[in-house]
Amino acid sequence: MTCRAVLAEGIDYDMDTLLVAATAADLKHEVVAWDDPAVDWSRYSLCVVRSTWDYHENRDAFLEWCARVESVSHIANAASLLAWNTDKHYLAELAASGLPVVPTTFVEVTDSETSWRAELVRLLSSGDVVVKPAVSAGSNDTERHSDIESAIVQIRSLLVRGKSVMLQPYFSDVDTAGETGLVFIDGEFSHAFAKGAILSGAKIMTGDLYAEEEISARIASDDERAVGERAVASISDRFGTPLYARVDLLPSVDGPTIIELELTEPSLYLGLGAGAADRLVSAISARL
Repeated sequence: MTCRAVLAEGIDYDMDTLLVAATAADLKHEVVAWDDPAVDWSRYSLCVVRSTWDYHENRDAFLEWCARVESVSHIANAASLLAWNTDKHYLAELAASGLPVVPTTFVEVTDSETSWRAELVRLLSSGDVVVKPAVSAGSNDTERHSDIESAIVQIRSLLVRGKSVMLQPYFSDVDTAGETGLVFIDGEFSHAFAKGAILSGAKIMTGDLYAEEEISARIASDDERAVGERAVASISDRFGTPLYARVDLLPSVDGPTIIELELTEPSLYLGLGAGAADRLVSAISARL
């Protein structure tokens, strides 16, 4: 499953690799866009969400589509998990459960500016701050600030558009070590990759879909894998085992820290994990 914008640009990192593996396994498949009104979803035994990278532009319509597909077919990941994962308020739940998560303050449209200004001042007293909407993808509307005035301008701009806002401290170790992405297929660790720090300089956007990233293979540490496995076990207990999951980690003085769980439309960088595409095809086949 993709979207019409991705089909027009031909920019899905994983699609060709996945389709080659599906063909080799004699798995019938078709690439279609979630936002194509002409598609009859009841034709398919399973709809696998992949590069629906524009969902954040109209999350309500996307979730309505997920529910509609699930009423006539099957969808992976499950519609309930997609609904949970497409609003980053889920980070508060992860933190409350004891998982290491980047400290996040949520600013709601109804909050007073006095309250969130005070929090902004507190965060900036210790370093840079990251401001982003709670519903976002591809680093859209995600910015790093070192001064209060630029941060206030962005926060106000998001709030006036009716968006909940996230304030997070910037973990500067990422500038040298990068992020670590852990990929899980059917609940089992598959492979890891390194992602350069997107906010260390000017972002380069591909259309309005995502920020360009520097990606390379990485061997995950034992501590990183332990955090990833705890996170996937937690969501599996609540929603059932996801077909795929990506756990993005930042380095910190306290160890690997979750910046995001990518359960909706993550690039899995299948080419960086030996046999990863075949494992995903096998997992898809097992759900038919």
